[in-house]
Amino acid sequence: MVQGNMIKGRIAETIVRCLFEDLGFEVIPYGYENTCPTLVNRDKLIVGDVRNHIRKAPDFIVVDKEDNANFVEVKFRADGNYKRDADYPFRDCYIILLTKEYIGIEQYKNLYDEASLTGLNFMAPTMGTFGSLPDSPIFKECDLNVVRDYRKLLIKYMGDEV
Repeated sequence: MVQGNMIKGRIAETIVRCLFEDLGFEVIPYGYENTCPTLVNRDKLIVGDVRNHIRKAPDFIVVDKEDNANFVEVKFRADGNYKRDADYPFRDCYIILLTKEYIGIEQYKNLYDEASLTGLNFMAPTMGTFGSLPDSPIFKECDLNVVRDYRKLLIKYMGDEV
């Protein structure tokens, strides 16, 4: 069900984008869907390294109040498992992994080949190599109530399997 996965991916990106914006970040769409929209449904038009590099571009650039910028890639995995791409060119990119109930974060360079996100308590989960948002340097001094509100949205829109 490819379309269903695409829709969940877009919902995940929207949740993360709005979370960053509500926490005071500037969010700049960066993924190939935004920088090269004519290529989104035209995989067969170009081949090779250029295509691969374009498709691996992170979803966003997020800029904090001190003008520090970071790449952010958003992934939804219902099972909480993430497999690292050995050739991913953006090693300092933050990967934000969403499951049906949790949101985790880690820099790509710190992830193992297979990483996981699990736990019972969102604010103090037991996670594989993904950490809790409030523990990440990118979210320093963030309003935990905003984070909790977005967790509720995540559960609302992703919690029930279709």
